[in-house]
Amino acid sequence: MISKETIDKIFSTVRIEEVVSDFVKLKKRGVNYLGNCPFHNEKTPSFTVSPTKEIFKCFGCGKAGNAVNFIMEHEHIGYPEALRYLAEKYHIPIEESATNENPEEKSEREAMFILLSAAQKYFTQQLIDSEEGKTIALPYLKERELSQTLITNFQLGWAPGGRDVFSQWALKNAFSQELLVKTGLSIVSEKDGKLYDRFHERIIFPIHNVSGKVVGFGGRILKSNEKTAKYINSPETDVYSKSKILYGLAQAKKSIRQLDECIMVEGYIDVLSMVQNGIENICATSGTSLTEDQLKIIKRFTENIIFLFDGDKAGQKAALRGLDMALQEGLNVQVVALPEEDDPDTFAKRLKEDEIRIYLKENAKNFVRFRYDLYKDEASADPAKKAVLVKEIIHSVALVNDTIKRSLFLQEAAKVLNMSEQVLHQELRRILVEKVKEQNNVDRLPIALPFVSQEDPQEIKPKDTLHQEKKIIRDLLLYGTREYPGYETVAQYLCSELNEIQWNEANCLRIFDEIQKAIQEQIALPDYTTYIRSGDDELEHFVSSLIMEKHKLAEGWKTFLDREIIGPDENYIPEVQSSLNHLKLRKVMQMIYEVDVLSKEVIAPEKQDELLMMKKALNETKKKLSEEMGVSILGK
Repeated sequence: MISKETIDKIFSTVRIEEVVSDFVKLKKRGVNYLGNCPFHNEKTPSFTVSPTKEIFKCFGCGKAGNAVNFIMEHEHIGYPEALRYLAEKYHIPIEESATNENPEEKSEREAMFILLSAAQKYFTQQLIDSEEGKTIALPYLKERELSQTLITNFQLGWAPGGRDVFSQWALKNAFSQELLVKTGLSIVSEKDGKLYDRFHERIIFPIHNVSGKVVGFGGRILKSNEKTAKYINSPETDVYSKSKILYGLAQAKKSIRQLDECIMVEGYIDVLSMVQNGIENICATSGTSLTEDQLKIIKRFTENIIFLFDGDKAGQKAALRGLDMALQEGLNVQVVALPEEDDPDTFAKRLKEDEIRIYLKENAKNFVRFRYDLYKDEASADPAKKAVLVKEIIHSVALVNDTIKRSLFLQEAAKVLNMSEQVLHQELRRILVEKVKEQNNVDRLPIALPFVSQEDPQEIKPKDTLHQEKKIIRDLLLYGTREYPGYETVAQYLCSELNEIQWNEANCLRIFDEIQKAIQEQIALPDYTTYIRSGDDELEHFVSSLIMEKHKLAEGWKTFLDREIIGPDENYIPEVQSSLNHLKLRKVMQMIYEVDVLSKEVIAPEKQDELLMMKKALNETKKKLSEEMGVSILGK
């Protein structure tokens, strides 16, 4: 078990904005950072990171927490694994405390990561130290002009010959056959039931997820053999989904953020050769065609993508689907076609970094012009083929969600196609109308019926008090230790006022009881940091959601109004009093409702009188509170 001292050091060292920015492109907004949520698909950013409060919250899907919670949620790992991840990121040595924890009882997912990491180290060691690695694999990599630094950074390796060399090594090192099969590293033969290596006599390319963990491998054979595939990849596993992984992104993400641009190629060697020549903002699909999930991952780091195609026109035509998908995801798409004799690997070897970047800049085309140039020779000789080309270009334009960009691309299409913009606009409108019809298929729509209430409006129960309870707890966590007139602290004031309240929210009751106990025992009051570092995932999410503000007054308003603006953090006393009054008022209204319900069930006159007196007293309290608050309450 990780010691408390290590956990405290992790929490005091990590900067949540740094942790999140490894996975999400963040923009500074006042004191906070804003980005697109990595946990659900959104086009308008609602994911907020607060460095001062050390928490994140998405106001779209509701997920919230601290840096550890973020890593747990994003990487689908447990609390100890997330702590280890952050300790490794910040180079914090982990001290273990005495525990009865059995290492064999670690989660299967964690065990898979441990095996995959061990396999990567094994393959790398085979590349560097084994006779096969030194005489077969390393000469090949040097022939491809890949430096030792690059080989180390991308953790390249060598799977030795022999059908079960790696599997036997893994079994001897206490990894189970079941785990070897689940990670895809080994295969059980249907013929003899024996365990064999998936990768043997191949250059190994470890495949990393965004956080840098090894999740799978690609292997390239060096011998010419028509019966054997040149490349093979790990199969889909619980930790490796090909459609959600981009090769090289773990190494490229920092450069992609800095340059605000991602270059997409197809192969492992393409990535390595370009990185070797200084083009680091580059990645490739992982054994699949480009997918929506991969594009969503890219969009976390940049909205600008360049597709780098080799000179083969047949390959370029096959890749056009990826352009349309990128447009649909809201990315700014450019395409660069290399000279006909080149692919990214040979291209990178011929030029220096500055020459490559100049070529990319000078030859980048938007999707309209690229598609036109690709088909113009065929279209110019055949009106029917030109009509098809026109429709395909306008179909791509229709995928652009931004109306201004869409209008500009339509103008570009009219220019390159030498056609009336009005004609193209009519085709665009037809496509958009068809899209709306498809999205709103009548057969899939529920029948809308007018709402008819079956209850007397005056009998409807007042809303629950959850919102008001949460607001009080928020004030206790943020301002509890501050002074309050007539009391030492805000916490003492609120606890004395709410001593007999009935709480409906379990987490609110728990926090209130703990604060009340701390006051009674005269010990340090817990604040929000106590709970967002508690290790209780539910409580951390609850408190993070409470204290993160959706809206904060921008600094520009102070300049605009030419005066100092005092917010609730500085002027907390009226904020606290308002929260208390709102909770009391809601509780009183709830009690009035309960008295009304009870009076309809009670027949005895003396009980009716008692309930009537109770309701009268409650209404007087309601009136007094509403007057203090300056609000009007409708109803009985």
